[in-house]
Amino acid sequence: MSKQETAQELLDTGLRAMQREDAETARASFLECLQVDDSIASAYNNLGLLALGEGDLEKAKEYLQTAIEKDPRLFSAYTNLAAIEQTRENLADAERLYLKSVQLNPNASEAYYNLGLLYVKQEKLVQAKTAFEKVTQLNPDNFDSFYMLGNVYATLQDYYASIANFQYIVFQLPELIEARVALAEMYRRQGKYPLAIHELRAALELNPEDVDILQHLGLIFLETANGEMALGAFERIVELDPNRADAYETLSILYDLAGLSDAALESCRKALELDPENERTRETYEEMKKKNALAASAQTAPAPEETEES
Repeated sequence: MSKQETAQELLDTGLRAMQREDAETARASFLECLQVDDSIASAYNNLGLLALGEGDLEKAKEYLQTAIEKDPRLFSAYTNLAAIEQTRENLADAERLYLKSVQLNPNASEAYYNLGLLYVKQEKLVQAKTAFEKVTQLNPDNFDSFYMLGNVYATLQDYYASIANFQYIVFQLPELIEARVALAEMYRRQGKYPLAIHELRAALELNPEDVDILQHLGLIFLETANGEMALGAFERIVELDPNRADAYETLSILYDLAGLSDAALESCRKALELDPENERTRETYEEMKKKNALAASAQTAPAPEETEES
């Protein structure tokens, strides 16, 4: 077996070990590969990935820089090195490296996706939109990119485009709760409440005890002045999560609107017990106590005597 064939066999062995998540065997194979031929850039790149996975950023950076020295056109090494710089908040260096990666390989969807995340962090939403759109073109099965794109469009207040991206995910992955909740929020912002409620109820069928979904649903019922349905939603929330102060506070308001003053006061007391630093809740609680006391006094006050005129 030639030197080149031996190096390739060791490289393939390391790659198979990485797929099995056997880092020890993979590392040994790549190091042995480099002993046979120290010019194999992909071996350095893979050693960098292993070090990155173990959190050793310095060693990972050293391996990746060597990979680039051995093969300046190895686009994946630029992507991996960019990820290190992004982790370290060196965003300008990360952007430069991602752009180099996609210059070398215009089909490098991972680099475009990470570049989109970087632009979101920098609030460069137009650039983020362009990066995520490129990912969706290159890989229609990358649902994370559609989700991020939907969020970017939402922030840009382009709700129709946002809805289109979330609808695509829901159509392809109807079991993905996050996409249904995001789609419901876009419908809510457009005032399309029945569609929002439909998506949230579909999400609840997938996870009936998700209190965040229930809260979204309850708030929509509040917005649409459906107090009875809102009351049921928030009662269920505190049943599932008795430590949710904001839900108790909302529940106290709903009970008060329904004329259930004692239940309103008790819910407000629980909200204050859970969040004693909340001045708004404290003020509401004191107001409810006064109102209930006045109502009780009015009920127990003696009726005035009637006198007959002679």
